[in-house]
Amino acid sequence: MSSIELTSEQGRVFSYIQKFRVENGFPPTVREIADALGYKSPNNVRQHLRLIEQKGFIKLLQGKARGIEITGTVSHNTEQSEIDAMGVPIIGSVAAGAPITAIENIEGYITLDRSIFRGDDLFALRIRGDSMCGIGILNGDIVVVRKKQSAENGEIVVVIIDGDATLKRFLKQDGKLLLHPENPAYSDIELEPASTIQIAGKLVGVIRKC
Repeated sequence: MSSIELTSEQGRVFSYIQKFRVENGFPPTVREIADALGYKSPNNVRQHLRLIEQKGFIKLLQGKARGIEITGTVSHNTEQSEIDAMGVPIIGSVAAGAPITAIENIEGYITLDRSIFRGDDLFALRIRGDSMCGIGILNGDIVVVRKKQSAENGEIVVVIIDGDATLKRFLKQDGKLLLHPENPAYSDIELEPASTIQIAGKLVGVIRKC
């Protein structure tokens, strides 16, 4: 096991390689890594792979499309704990036209237990403000969200408005579409029929650092 640590981005790439290898029985291609993690160019992935190799976590086999051999781990515990841990991106500002988890939107990563937060379509959002304090979501909390492009009545969802990601309850009321804050100090946001907001995902959990 290597004692050298990976950067957060290198760790994200390495975690994906581990996960892909466990689930499929063979490693991913560079293109598959780029597509899954939101890189615009495979060259960015290749650069990370070379640095990860230098730190002793993988060996790159030349001339093979799936030429990534895992030689190290990022966990100090058991093999099972390595599989159960996953890195989830924390979204900052949202670049216009980019997928929610595109690299330019990400401000960092949080490690989650896969046995609690299931699925590979998760991202996290740091809450700023108190508009959802009525249901126990406070300023500074991190919410875990499952990617979803539509909303059902009453669901708490992340929506993108003018490049900002915000968490609100989606309501259909008296023929109107509303984004409802869970704090009486704030008013509902009424959506126009031609609204350009984007539903990004549904709330599945809240993390608070004590």
